[in-house]
Amino acid sequence: MKKFFQIIGILTLMVGSFIYTDKITTASKETDELLLEIKSKKDGYKENATPPIIKDDTIIPGTSGKEVDVEKSYQNMRQVGYFDDKLLVYKKIPVDNPLDKNKDKYVIGGTNSKKEISLIFKTTQNDDITNIIKILNKNKIKGSFFIDSTYLEKHHNQIINLIEDGHTIGNLSNNEDYEDSDFVWLKTIITNIGPQTYNYCYTPKPNKKIIKICSIQDSFTIMPTKIIKQNPLMNIKKSLTPGAIISLEVDSALNNQIEAIINYILSKGYSISSLEDHLRE
Repeated sequence: MKKFFQIIGILTLMVGSFIYTDKITTASKETDELLLEIKSKKDGYKENATPPIIKDDTIIPGTSGKEVDVEKSYQNMRQVGYFDDKLLVYKKIPVDNPLDKNKDKYVIGGTNSKKEISLIFKTTQNDDITNIIKILNKNKIKGSFFIDSTYLEKHHNQIINLIEDGHTIGNLSNNEDYEDSDFVWLKTIITNIGPQTYNYCYTPKPNKKIIKICSIQDSFTIMPTKIIKQNPLMNIKKSLTPGAIISLEVDSALNNQIEAIINYILSKGYSISSLEDHLRE
């Protein structure tokens, strides 16, 4: 019994010592000049989230913000012993009313806070996108290819490679008929191949039937900012606005002009991203 009480006493001393040390450490941190400097400067690095732009049945996603993670930033900087904003660590400030809560609205663009656009290549049946892929990869650009079920059946290895390489694949179902069973079949394949997070439907104009079916299937419905069916280079020059989603028909004219299109967009200071990245909040 005596030995038992000795053990209890030792444990009590250990716990008490731990609590005391912890309090001392906390008190010491609170008066640490580096920590105080981080706290005094953190608001200068804060970026508030911006809400989405919702008008009628359309939406343009908002952008998340960021704020300094004081504790992690302190742990980084105490190793060098001085304040260095390159060592700041940030926490994400989420968007209120985010895009994934609004799948019943048409997505008509990405945020216009930066010069970034997304190109959609509408691809069906026997369209040849080999040259388009080559030019995109050459420039390290991610595109968005909207395909129908027939195209997937004929070119499944190509689609797998596109998803694995970070391009976005959109869903045109069977001839853009979203009531066709191919829609769900194609959605299942696309979202299970690789890292693509969401499924995307396409409509050139408001269509209540499409938006209802696609939202039920947990998919975004894209209604492009601009749809270009001919003279792609000339029309691209008229369509560049921050956040634009530009739809292009895959044909011989596009294949011949795709390199000039990419060069023109980049020369104007725009970046090109996949839908998956373009709509990320």
